[in-house]
Amino acid sequence: MQNKDTLTLRWVKGYTTQNVLFVDDSTICYPCGNFLIFVDTETKEERVLKCETGSIGAFTANSNSKVVAFAEKRLKPSIYVYNFPELSKTAVLTDGAELEYTLLDFSYMGSCFASFSSIPDFTLTIWNWKTGHNLCSKSMMRMQACVLCFNPMNQLQLCLASCDSLLVWNIECCNEFHLLTQVNVELPAEDETMTFHEDFRISPDCSALAYYGPKMLISAQAGLVGEMAKTFVAQELQKTIVQPVSVCWTPTSDLYVGCKKGELLHVDADLHKAVLLAGPAHQSFIIGVGNVPDWPTSTIRMNIYPILEACSVNTLAFSTKGLFTAGKDGKLYCITSKFHNLEVEECWSAASSIRNITFSSDHTSLLIATEEGLAFLYNPLDEADVSTTLNVYSGDFVSAMFLGTGTQYCVSARKLGIMQVWSLKDGKNISTLALPERISAMACCPSSDHVALATETGHIYYANVVTVETPQLIHQVFLHRMAIQSLKYDPEGQFLVAGCSDGYIFSMNAKPSKLFKVFGYTEIKAEILGVSVALNKLRKNVDCLTLSCQSGEHKCHGGTELTMFQLLGEDTAASTYINNRGMMSDVAIKKMSCHNRLPLTSAVHDSEDNLYGFCSQTRSIHKYKIIKDVNNKAFNLILQVKVQAHQLGHGFLHLSQDQEYLASAARDGFIQIRDANSMEINFETQCHSYHSGGVRSVDFSLDRQTVLTTGIHDGTLICFSSKFDTENTLRTKAAIEFSVSTFSLLSQTSKTENKVLDLIEQKHQLDGKEDTHLPISKSSTYSMASVISHGSMSESQRLNDERSTTSLEETWLEIKNKEAIKKDNFHHADVKAHLREGIKKLRQTIHLMMLENERVPPNERLNQHEFNLDLKEQKKLHVEGEEKVAKVRESIEMTNLANQYLREVIKRECWDQMEVKGRMLEAFDSGIAVTNYSKRERSKKDLDLLKQITRQRTIEQIDMKARKDIVETPPKKEEKEEEEAEEDDSKEDENLAVKGSLTYLYGLVNPYLYRQLDLHTKDQKINQIILLQDMIHNIKTDFNKEFDATYKQKEVEISRVNDRNVRIREIIMQLDMDEAVWVPTMSNNEKPERDLEVFESEISAERYLTEEQKAKLEEEFNAEQLRILLAKADNWRERALMDMMGGVLEAKKSDILKMEIAEPLFMVMPDYEWNEEQIRQAKEYTIKDQALSEEKDKYRKLLERGFRKEFFDVNAAMVDQLYKIYKRRPKMQTKRAQVATANPFGYWSESASEGHVNLLSSMEELNTTRFKPEHLDQAVWERLCEIRNMKIESEHQVKLKAVTLAEMQTFLQKRIEEDEHCNQMITNYTQDISSLCEIKSQFQMNLMVQLVLKQGQVEVTSDDFISEYNNSILLHKAVVEDLNNTIQLLGEKKVVIMVECKDFKKGIVQLEWEYRKMLMQMDDLHNKIRDILKFTITRQAQMYLREDNYEARVTDHIMVMERSVDGQETFHDRVLLQKRDSIKKLQKQISQLKRDLKTMDQLLKEQHISVSERLHIQEMTATIKPEEEARARFKELMQHRKLVELTKAQVEDINTLRIELEKQRMRTFPVLSDREQQT
Repeated sequence: MQNKDTLTLRWVKGYTTQNVLFVDDSTICYPCGNFLIFVDTETKEERVLKCETGSIGAFTANSNSKVVAFAEKRLKPSIYVYNFPELSKTAVLTDGAELEYTLLDFSYMGSCFASFSSIPDFTLTIWNWKTGHNLCSKSMMRMQACVLCFNPMNQLQLCLASCDSLLVWNIECCNEFHLLTQVNVELPAEDETMTFHEDFRISPDCSALAYYGPKMLISAQAGLVGEMAKTFVAQELQKTIVQPVSVCWTPTSDLYVGCKKGELLHVDADLHKAVLLAGPAHQSFIIGVGNVPDWPTSTIRMNIYPILEACSVNTLAFSTKGLFTAGKDGKLYCITSKFHNLEVEECWSAASSIRNITFSSDHTSLLIATEEGLAFLYNPLDEADVSTTLNVYSGDFVSAMFLGTGTQYCVSARKLGIMQVWSLKDGKNISTLALPERISAMACCPSSDHVALATETGHIYYANVVTVETPQLIHQVFLHRMAIQSLKYDPEGQFLVAGCSDGYIFSMNAKPSKLFKVFGYTEIKAEILGVSVALNKLRKNVDCLTLSCQSGEHKCHGGTELTMFQLLGEDTAASTYINNRGMMSDVAIKKMSCHNRLPLTSAVHDSEDNLYGFCSQTRSIHKYKIIKDVNNKAFNLILQVKVQAHQLGHGFLHLSQDQEYLASAARDGFIQIRDANSMEINFETQCHSYHSGGVRSVDFSLDRQTVLTTGIHDGTLICFSSKFDTENTLRTKAAIEFSVSTFSLLSQTSKTENKVLDLIEQKHQLDGKEDTHLPISKSSTYSMASVISHGSMSESQRLNDERSTTSLEETWLEIKNKEAIKKDNFHHADVKAHLREGIKKLRQTIHLMMLENERVPPNERLNQHEFNLDLKEQKKLHVEGEEKVAKVRESIEMTNLANQYLREVIKRECWDQMEVKGRMLEAFDSGIAVTNYSKRERSKKDLDLLKQITRQRTIEQIDMKARKDIVETPPKKEEKEEEEAEEDDSKEDENLAVKGSLTYLYGLVNPYLYRQLDLHTKDQKINQIILLQDMIHNIKTDFNKEFDATYKQKEVEISRVNDRNVRIREIIMQLDMDEAVWVPTMSNNEKPERDLEVFESEISAERYLTEEQKAKLEEEFNAEQLRILLAKADNWRERALMDMMGGVLEAKKSDILKMEIAEPLFMVMPDYEWNEEQIRQAKEYTIKDQALSEEKDKYRKLLERGFRKEFFDVNAAMVDQLYKIYKRRPKMQTKRAQVATANPFGYWSESASEGHVNLLSSMEELNTTRFKPEHLDQAVWERLCEIRNMKIESEHQVKLKAVTLAEMQTFLQKRIEEDEHCNQMITNYTQDISSLCEIKSQFQMNLMVQLVLKQGQVEVTSDDFISEYNNSILLHKAVVEDLNNTIQLLGEKKVVIMVECKDFKKGIVQLEWEYRKMLMQMDDLHNKIRDILKFTITRQAQMYLREDNYEARVTDHIMVMERSVDGQETFHDRVLLQKRDSIKKLQKQISQLKRDLKTMDQLLKEQHISVSERLHIQEMTATIKPEEEARARFKELMQHRKLVELTKAQVEDINTLRIELEKQRMRTFPVLSDREQQT
């Protein structure tokens, strides 16, 4: 039967983690969970838009175009664009990201839309949001962008910022092709300097020494290559750059950039240079001063004159008044420029951290959104005009429940300690109450209007909500020092049950008239997951059910332990039920336990002993029947119904008060409402997303007409209106009766208890201090400002404050324990004294036994622990032993896991990455074995290096050979001798290169090896090593080839032996011999891959395909089918026709008016600067333009004639008047910008499409009959209007095409300039590489080392030093100096002579070089002469040499050949015509013959018919003749036959005789015969 239950959305409340934006001038919007909430700032009315696919991710809005866009959270998400206020879907943008979008933004005006995706794409995509097309995209790997913003003055420019970069993107258009070009803005360092200087890659110490070589890069000195070498920066040069967090454009297309630590940057629009306008207050900008202190991020100070006050730059907004900034300090600032001076003005304070600020489209209102869930509208022109728009607060919800009977209000609680009262009708926030601590659970009492709030510190606060506008805290109880996780009231509001995380369950009186008395507690000894309370009206008690998990169970998987006990009203507080410590008796409360096989995450029960449980492992809901034991110590569960529930586990259940409906919710975000009896789903809806954790709580109203849900981490409260099937009259009637009876019962109780609540509150207000019955003070009521400051604390600071306050206060449980201890000590004092005496005696006895044990022999002596009488200690030792065993087992498992990982690593490194696997080749019988060389595949880097070295060695060898030929001139030899000499030289080089090696035996010698005595430089040695490694690799490769050939040969021989073995086995079987046949096989050393493979024969089970494998096969099949369909659909002919010819084979004449001849670029210059080529091009352009103008004029005249033809039925005078009307266009008034406007970006000029729309609207007025000429037929007027509209549309298309053409020309020009620039860079790089190669060659070839000594120092040897001066002469210093001067003068002369000798020798060498050059030229000439002599001169060459004008002769010959070809073609055509005529005649004859044959066939058929008739008649009329007549007839026939044969023979003889007669006549009269023949 079809279910008619429905669930409709009523309202949604919550706050976003994203920015709050304007969607038009009077409406703001923000995402909340799965919904977009639109709030009218004037009427406070709210509208909701739901995302059908789940949670909302990135979000943006545009108040100018009145559109909103958001991205969904799922794999391959889509972006949905909706217009406002219709909230209709405009476009869906797909295939832009794999996982999620992080940033979205609309262009200020126009159709451009930008998105940025995160992992793994990191892609910036530009869309046309009106058509949904992807215009272009750009991938930026590993860029974590934080800001995306379009330029309001240019929709083709946007800014993208991350924590370490600032990029300005320009969108270039070429018809339908779009291209993103990037401009990288260099960010300054935090010390107001640029990050790096120009030569930051050059070592700073390169000039410290006298080094005359090339400059070395730091990356080259470090040995870095590739991308790391390009981006490497030395540590001493690295500086901390600013981190952008906000961006704001100006009307001049400049940028203001706010940074994380409070810096404010200004980026010039033309230069794209960033200037640091302000930095953190008191920050030093002197390099080398020391570490900069970590100042607050919310304050900055201008570093230029004048000094500005502190301000925040976390969010920016620009207006005509100035630049507005705000941030974490909660203050709004305005930076203005007056007389070239910058000033900061504090405008307004929000008392909490500001998330974002944004202006409306008319810039009359500034929206200020805070982190705490408040939004304000600020008027920049009137600072006192500030209004509150949002007041919902932020934070995750703990729960939401209906207040009292649930007809008008509901209450919600957030973790941060905020309780709010909401109106069920429209979702209006009635009041807010703040607690000093974080809330962990909440419950609303059904018997009175008060709320119980449990905290993480173990407190329970009671709030009076009788007056919903002003809720007050009236009572608090400090139960336990552990967090209270569950809080439940029974359906009649008599008991309040609280469950703590350590297994303690407290029972309290829920009535205010009993002052919320605590009855007692019971202990579960396990972590409590949930508590369920059900009222049993028959037994007049309350059944409590707890779900808990043991210490070995994981909490997220659920619990298997169920405990049930009863509460009996006032009897529960009796002494027989509760002991002195406040613990309730298990027997009195009938405490029972049960262990379930499956773990449950939630369990609820009803009054009819039905238990409903949610199992996260099976993702199903189980309905059990509770069967209690006779002794009331345990109960069992019998499974009745099992139904599948949610896709994601860890769900919970909630039962309606009438126990007819069961609601389930889980991490998937769906709620399902079922019939509790049949377990069939009535309705299902997704109200929250699994990305935010799913659903936290669900609650039914008393009449089941309203449902409340809250999310786990989305901060969303949703109210649904439920409408159940009204056709089911029995169920509806029962529900109404239950609702009315329960409502009347609770209303009576509520009136009485609410009066008590008011009295308690009044007494509390009058006392103004703590009371014994009301232990709560005025300080317990906190303002919202304290909560905000409390929420902004760090977690550690908050916990320390709570511990310090709660450690001084005693809990209810501690007070009870102290009182019980005092009573026990008083009652059992005598017993304790007696026990102490007994223990003392027992200790003495054991001591004596231990002394006696020491005296016995060692083999009879007991161990020390055997005297231990502590059973707990023994159990402890046993547990420790089991723990050690568990640790050893875990260690073994980890060792096995490590070995498995090691196996995978070894396999990957030593097998998978090997190009040639190592294997062995064994002989059949001898035991000899040979192994191959296992090799890894050489990397592309190694191959490129080898190729580079080979190329370098080739150049070096050619260069060395050329140098030898220049320096050494060997005597001339014959060719054979030269070849033999070259071979000898090459062999000598090879022998010298591999001298002492056996490489030449293998025939694999590398010709590029250096000689062993020529290795001088480091590069040569490195190159030699690489070449030798290549030789070794080639030798191994060659050996492996021979090894593989032998291996294959062995495989062939094994197959042959196996074939012979088949016959041998047959012979052995015939001889009845029992002998084994030798079967050759490959060992595992020869086939090592066997150890890594699992063959099908080894697996006996059927192959199993996982869901992933099945899905993969299905995807491959679908992809193949799609490829086939695309191949069929791809018509390349049509596509080529559309691309090249516009879809037509011939150009239309109507396209002539659209044609334009591009003007050459040089024509913008004065004509006197043109060169000859440009003058020629200008003349050609003028001629073409004039011809095109003439064609256009002709076509216009044709159009005019065509116009007259269209109105041929109208007289000439009227046609002329109609033609004037046809050419008439309405006068369009251009929109002027408003002089006084609050919008700094002004108003955009209308686009071509908007102008066309305005023109069409104006044309509608011209098409009216008011402008129709008199005496003109209405049909003719309508025809004229239609033709004029078609003309206007064609003109509009021409304009659009012209704009597109201009864009394409601009795009082409930019690409040409970029191409020229790239070619120039390539040329420069090529020149730099060539110069570097020359420098490198010079440094490699120049082995001279220059040593520079200081002037005045002379090197002397110590061996020949003269020690005695007996034979010496003492000379005057002047004599020595004169001698030195003479020696110096002679030395200079000698140097001059040596220079002249050197120059003379140089001249000799130059002459020798010229002489050799001339010899070579002479040899070359001799060779040319020899070639000329050997050259064969053909007729054509002779003709070329003989004829003066050979080209004319060739031309004449070509003309003759062409004429002959033309004649042949003419003759061929004539012959072809004759043949065609013959064919036609033959075809006619054939057709005639066919007709004759057809006639003959018809006659033949008729003859056959007549013959058949005559034969039939003859057979019918014929009679039988006698035998004699037959014989006579036979004789006559035989005689007739003989006569006929005789006649034939005679005729032949006569013919023969005639022929002989003719021959005789020919011999006698031959001439006559010829004439007769001719006649």
